Order: sequence, then C-alpha cells, then structure tokens
Amino acid sequence: MNVNIYRKIILLLVAGIFIFSGCDERETRVVIFHTNDSHSQLDHFPALAWLVNNEREKEEHVFLVSAGDIFSGNPMVDYYDPKGYPKIDLMNRAGYNVNTLGNHEFDYGLEVLADRMEQADFPFILANLNTAGSSLAQPDAFAILRAGRHRIAFLGLVQLNSQGIPSAHPDNMTGIEFFPPVETAGEYEYLTARADAVIGLTHHGFVSDTIMASRYPWFDVIIGGHSHTLTLEPEEYNGVLVTQAGSNMQYIGKVTLVFRGRELVEKSAVMIRTSGIEGADPEIAALVEMYNDNPALNRVIGRLAEPLKNKDELGIFITETYRKYGNFDFAFQNYGGIRVNSMKGDVRVRDIFRMDPFGNELVGMDLSYPELKRLIGNSLSSRNSPSVQIAGGTIEVHLAADRTVSDVKIFDLSGLELAAERKYSVAMPSYMASAFDFEREDQGTGMGIITAAVLIEHIEKNPDIGITYSTRSRIVQN
Repeated sequence: MNVNIYRKIILLLVAGIFIFSGCDERETRVVIFHTNDSHSQLDHFPALAWLVNNEREKEEHVFLVSAGDIFSGNPMVDYYDPKGYPKIDLMNRAGYNVNTLGNHEFDYGLEVLADRMEQADFPFILANLNTAGSSLAQPDAFAILRAGRHRIAFLGLVQLNSQGIPSAHPDNMTGIEFFPPVETAGEYEYLTARADAVIGLTHHGFVSDTIMASRYPWFDVIIGGHSHTLTLEPEEYNGVLVTQAGSNMQYIGKVTLVFRGRELVEKSAVMIRTSGIEGADPEIAALVEMYNDNPALNRVIGRLAEPLKNKDELGIFITETYRKYGNFDFAFQNYGGIRVNSMKGDVRVRDIFRMDPFGNELVGMDLSYPELKRLIGNSLSSRNSPSVQIAGGTIEVHLAADRTVSDVKIFDLSGLELAAERKYSVAMPSYMASAFDFEREDQGTGMGIITAAVLIEHIEKNPDIGITYSTRSRIVQN
C-alpha cells in the first residue's frame, strides 16, 4: 500500500475516534417550554401555540411538556362529553411531547383517564405508582426525547398526602399503589447513562423539588408543579436548576440547554407572561371559541347583590347552602375544594362548576362532639388553623405557649359549646368524608346529588342572592 494513502487512512481513523469519543465541539441548543397546573384552562392555548410554533421555526430542537394537573377547574372541559377531551385535543394540536400525571388527573376516574391517555399524541408518565390492581395500564416511569444526537430523559413523579395517595378522591384510585416520590426518584440514577440530560418532570411541590435536588445532584433540571409556585427567577439548588410556572397557564416556562459535544455546558430558565405574547394561533383560537360556546353552562341562574370577596366568604356561602339543603346542624367545606378566589355579579352555571369542579357528592352523617373535634383536628394546617369553613356554629383553636394545639372547641349559633352526649347532623363533600381520616362511628350516607348541583339548585330558587356573607370570623385562635 502507498505510504501516503496509509497515513491518510490512519489520520481519518484517528479523527473518527476523536469525534465519537465526545471531543466534538459542535454546539446544540435544546429549548423546553413547560406548563403545570393548567386545570382545564383553554383560553391561553392560542398564545401558547403561537409562541411554541414561532420558536420551532427558529430552533431545531424545541419541546413542550406539562408537569401535571391538566384537568379540573373549567366546566367547559370537565363537563364536556367526553370529559376532558377538549384539553387533550388542544394539547395535541399545540404539540405537547410529554405530561406527568398530577393528582387531578385522577378526578374523572380511571376509566375516563385511560380513554384520555389513549387519545393523547404524547405519553403520560409516572414513576411512583403501580397500576397492576386496577383497570389503568401502567404508564412509563420516564420518557426519553431525542434532540438530534442528544437524548433528554424526563422522569415523572407525583405527590402523596397523609393517606399515601395523591390529593384526589380516594374512590377514583382504587387498585393503584403509590410510592414516596423523592425516594422513588433515587432508583433512576441509571438514566444518567442513558441520556445526555436528566430532567425531573414532577408534581409534588417546590419544596419537594428542592429536597430532591439536594439529594440527587445528578438531575440537571427539575420542572415542577402542584404548589403553583411561580419562579420568576429560577435558581440552582445543589447545581440543579429548579423551575415552576405558577398555575392556569398565566405563565409559560422556558428552559434552554446548551450542549458542546456530549457535555451539557449551559442551562437557563425564564418565565414568559402569557398575556404579553404578541401573537395567537388562529386555528387554535377558533377551537377554543367553539369549546367555550356551551349554552347550558353559560346560562345565568342568579345575581349576587354584593361580591363574595375571598374564600372565607365563598366558604360560608357554600356551607350555609349545604346546611339548608338537608336541615343539618352543621356543614363543612374544605378550602382546597374551592377553586376560585371571588365571585360577583351575574352567576352562571359555569361559575359554580369553576368554583366546585370535582363532582363530589354531598354526604350526611351523625357525629358526636368528640368526633367533630377529631374532624377539625384532622383539618389543621401547618399554622394550626382549620382548612375548612363551617356553617351552624364557630370553631375555636386553643394554642399552648409553644403554639401547639391544646384544644379545639365548637360552639353552636347561640354561642353554647356543644354537648358531649349529643349527636349532631353534619353535611360535607364526599372528598372530606373519604380523605379526612378521623375516627367515627357513622361513615356517612350519600345524598344522591353532587355539591355543585346543590348550589345551582339553591341559587335557581333564590336568584337574588342578597345575603351578606362577610360576617365575623367563624374560626378563631386563642
């Protein structure tokens, strides 16, 4: 063989080894748009689709991902037939690449969830569950998306409450086993060998994301949800970039990864206010208008003489309506089940379903005073304040010198403390009856009507809602 040819062959082989050993200095940019806790929001889709499509015209590698809770919060989606379909349709058209299962993905029940997952052009992922005992197919723990020669892994995780399940109605998760999310994440370190970047696509809250970052620095980025945290200036924790885009698609998150050769050399994140996006996709806008045009849900059923300005006033209105419905002694509503912060003027059917989107049945039960105390004790927040509103009386939480709870007392409308030997009739949503783990004899009886329907029926009978609910506080700490 000619010596010169031989040398050329050797040089080519060396060059090939140099390139494929990771020394190639070519730069690759990957853009990841993300949303979380959109809660059946439709109105921002035209702007989102325009933003993402515009970026895809400029950049070669652009992804769109969701960190969970795509359902529950908008009756145009939650009461569409079939439930949830408009959200899947618009997510398909906007080009979503992956969604992590959030707690509210289970609100429609497993059969409906399975149908929506089947219709999606993108995978639903979750690592910390086992669906073997249910009708729901086991989702993949992670998804790996390709950006040219690069592989980006997304690992899905969801929060668990004190009962060891996501915060949704327990009856909607029968047969599913869940595992602690942060601990489960540790089982997937092997993804670092399968991908050039590993991203946690989580739905367990910002604090849990930072804990996960401190424990597992092999994550490159964590895109979170559940706590509705808006990280206007995303930061790194233990070298892991942690970001979350608030809720209801008011902001769109944008993460940019820069690779040089196989190495991730730069990562950054910004928030984009949706109302400031200059364009709108006309096809998506027409679909949103179609889905929003529902005469049954747009029907005016009453008018508020004065606005209900906050969740306390809304909660009082709700619980008073429950109490009157069955002439109960007391009624309760958990604040987490109230999904708007105020209401005023004309009240439409859709307004009630936005406020109360979960389809909970009204449940009645007879409870003793000690059982009612346990109910209130189970509802205490981290600030030792009850996370429920009451009708029929008031609640006093007594704190010791160290700010721990020493006692809970309940008083009737006349100001008398309840009698220990009596049973009291109590109404509450079925979520509270199932998810609030307090010891009691009576497990409750369904009234055969969902709570939203109770409210609609009451307003239709009393369309001029003139009662002022901004009364003195019904919950006090001493």
